[in-house]
Amino acid sequence: MRRLEGIVASAMDGIITVNDRQEIVLFNPAAERMFGIVAEEALGQHISRFIPERFRQAHAAHIHRFAETGVTSRQMGALGAISGLRTDGEEFPIEASISQVEVGGERLSTVILRDITERKAAEEALVESRRRMEGIVESAMDALVTIDEQQRIILFNPAAERMFGVEAAEVIGAPLERFIPERFRAGHAEHIRHFKEAGVTNRRMGALGAISGLRASGEEFPVEASISYIEVGGARLGTVILRDITERRANEEARLLLAREVDHRAKNALAVVQSVLALTRATTKEEFVAAVRGRVSSLGRAHSLLAQNRWEGADLARVVTDETAAYQGSGQVFISGQTVLLPPSAVQPISLLIHELATNAVKYGALSRDTGRVDVSWTILSDGQLRLEWREHGGPPVLSEPANQGFGSTLIRELVRRQLQGIADQSWASSGMTLVLTLPPTAYRAEGPPVGATAADSGERGAAPRRAGRLLVVEDEALIALALARDLDAMGWEIVGPAGSLDEAMNLLERVGLPDAAVLDINLGGKLVYPVADRLRAHQVPFVFCSGYEQLEADSQFESCPRLRKPVDVQLLDTTLRRVRAA
Repeated sequence: MRRLEGIVASAMDGIITVNDRQEIVLFNPAAERMFGIVAEEALGQHISRFIPERFRQAHAAHIHRFAETGVTSRQMGALGAISGLRTDGEEFPIEASISQVEVGGERLSTVILRDITERKAAEEALVESRRRMEGIVESAMDALVTIDEQQRIILFNPAAERMFGVEAAEVIGAPLERFIPERFRAGHAEHIRHFKEAGVTNRRMGALGAISGLRASGEEFPVEASISYIEVGGARLGTVILRDITERRANEEARLLLAREVDHRAKNALAVVQSVLALTRATTKEEFVAAVRGRVSSLGRAHSLLAQNRWEGADLARVVTDETAAYQGSGQVFISGQTVLLPPSAVQPISLLIHELATNAVKYGALSRDTGRVDVSWTILSDGQLRLEWREHGGPPVLSEPANQGFGSTLIRELVRRQLQGIADQSWASSGMTLVLTLPPTAYRAEGPPVGATAADSGERGAAPRRAGRLLVVEDEALIALALARDLDAMGWEIVGPAGSLDEAMNLLERVGLPDAAVLDINLGGKLVYPVADRLRAHQVPFVFCSGYEQLEADSQFESCPRLRKPVDVQLLDTTLRRVRAA
């Protein structure tokens, strides 16, 4: 008897015995700890005190049925998930076994109770962890595919469904090689064998190198993959994480193509400039510098027009306007013709061609006199060819066709024949020179209806006064600054500076006072020139931006300000400065 009492007292589980009236007659120490009450207080109490109220009726019915069956015991857990009620009112989950015995004509029932609060918490945590993991797998942007030791798919997440174009239900149990291009399958199997033999548990993303996947449609695509192995219940499972890098590969190829194209265009531009330098002829150094500068500036303007239009071409009227702006007086060049878009390959040669015609007209033709006029017109012929005419009149009388053809004339002829695949017909009437170009349909694209003749925008050209005013020059490239200062000084400007930084420009304004006008580079060693522009604008000092940027790097407050692009034509810069100052 003492031995039995010792077992009951030392038991880890709560042991409670009740009589037929469901009154407690035994309450061991484990039950005291479980329910938070000493045995003396529990003895004689109805067992329902330790059952949540909502379960008491069902408990009574259960005990009644148990007594009627004559079964003497039910094992732990057979009563299902039930709840106990501690003295402080806290409910907690328990597992129970029950047995009954008749002693001295009285039926006694003994319940052995086990508090499973911690186990329930652990089970719920495990379920929550599993749900969280399933959520991660379901929502992952990368494809996750798990395979068994026979390389058969046992998990295929939604990202894998989207990547391979097939639902998970269709591929569970299928071999992984279904999604590997046939020519790589043997290599894949060999790689997996080596991976297992090496005993490595995982390899990071990209470690497998550039591999290919096979969509359900039969399309191959590049993927990046990581692989890991884990042993579960004696079975070795492998999980592959796959990332579709089709877009990244396309972007990389586009960047390489862009880099090659930039390299090609830069080298081509340098080669063209080199050719201009080698072929230009002049009787004096000054004439040579002026000729080279004008031709390089023309190339720069053509490049800027193409950049503005994303290298899709340029408007013919814009090309003619830009190339004649610096060489005419007000209303000397008249343009007429429908809207015509030049392809990228034709913009540079036609820009150079118009530049050569304009410089020749300034030196020898209609634009050498204020009364001279140039009519530039174009029309589309019935056979689809473009007819472009340059007609001069009002200049010095033409006595005869020039005996010697200079580089300019040679350049015009070669540009038309070689780059534009066209025909040039040049004639000299006493009233002035006429050039008629016939260009093939590949040299243009018609964009709109014919328009009437309009005068090309220009500033006033003519003999510049010796002193045009005080001009602030702000430019951080020393060679460009020196060249601008020298040339603008020769054109009659009194140079202030040049200033090579934002601080230097602001200090000049403080020290020597406000200028009459200014030419401003936009980016000064990483700092923008806009504080100087704000200062000048506040005092109504006109200025011109001179930069290689196609767009201003600021808000729209300076969008309406005059802007010339590098490499700048210094004669056009002089004309623009005089115009903004006069305004």
